[in-house]
Amino acid sequence: MKKHSFLSYIFWTATAVLIGITVSSATAAAAKTARRYIASAGTTFIYEAEPLPYSVIEKTVVKKPTLSAEGYLVADIKTGEIILEKNKTKQFPIASITKLMTALVSLETIDQSQIAIVSPEALIGENPSIKGLSEGEVISTSSLLYPLLLESSNAAAKTLAGHIGTKNFVNHMNGKTESIGMPKTFFADSSGLSSRNISTPEDLFGLVSYIFKNKKQILDITREKEFSEGMKKWFNGGKFSGLKNFLGGKTGYTDSAGKTFAGIFSLPSAEIGSREIGIIILKSKDRDDDVIKVLDYLKNQ
Repeated sequence: MKKHSFLSYIFWTATAVLIGITVSSATAAAAKTARRYIASAGTTFIYEAEPLPYSVIEKTVVKKPTLSAEGYLVADIKTGEIILEKNKTKQFPIASITKLMTALVSLETIDQSQIAIVSPEALIGENPSIKGLSEGEVISTSSLLYPLLLESSNAAAKTLAGHIGTKNFVNHMNGKTESIGMPKTFFADSSGLSSRNISTPEDLFGLVSYIFKNKKQILDITREKEFSEGMKKWFNGGKFSGLKNFLGGKTGYTDSAGKTFAGIFSLPSAEIGSREIGIIILKSKDRDDDVIKVLDYLKNQ
């Protein structure tokens, strides 16, 4: 057996002592930690973050707009998410928003290559400022969509309805409300002159959503500045047709309905690039101002 020197003995003895101290300290620390853990068992741990080295800027809360409309609905066409609403299920007269349904039923029930004749009855109640159609005039049913939607021609609406029988046409309009899912909507005529043409913001949102997804050409017509056919020319009277993000819609007015609007706008979104937002305004005192207030609110959101 090899013998160790006295110095070697001292060295190894000291090393063993130091190791013992270290292990003892670690063991004591572990035991202390265990005791703290056991003592705190069943209690709630609260993490308090250190103060940030910079200030956090809070997002400004945008105040909801005050509108003159008695009923309105602003919602995402794709998801149905409601952004703003008031009396969304209350029935109101809708005036010439009716013509969106008139256009839809015309496209779905009438051969667009057929020829219609403007009757004397169709001209009764026509807006005096609209000079596009005359008694006995022969015009294609597809062309009638332009005075119907650009100038809100009541004569165009009546001519389309009369082409297959007014009662039959209006029955188709009311039948379409059932298939789309517009339970609180009723049509008495194809023009919107009747105060019995009633709907709700919620139902009309369903209508513009359906048209946007299935018959978008109706909305496309409402964006055009004008349309010419032969010697005829019809101009768009809508205030929003010139806006790039306006995807289409229809305004209306009667004494009983007040000012109305149903349309869609494309608005930028940080998450998905853009969103299609439906805006329904009913029984408004200042329809254009109401729509602009909604657009400003959406832009600042």
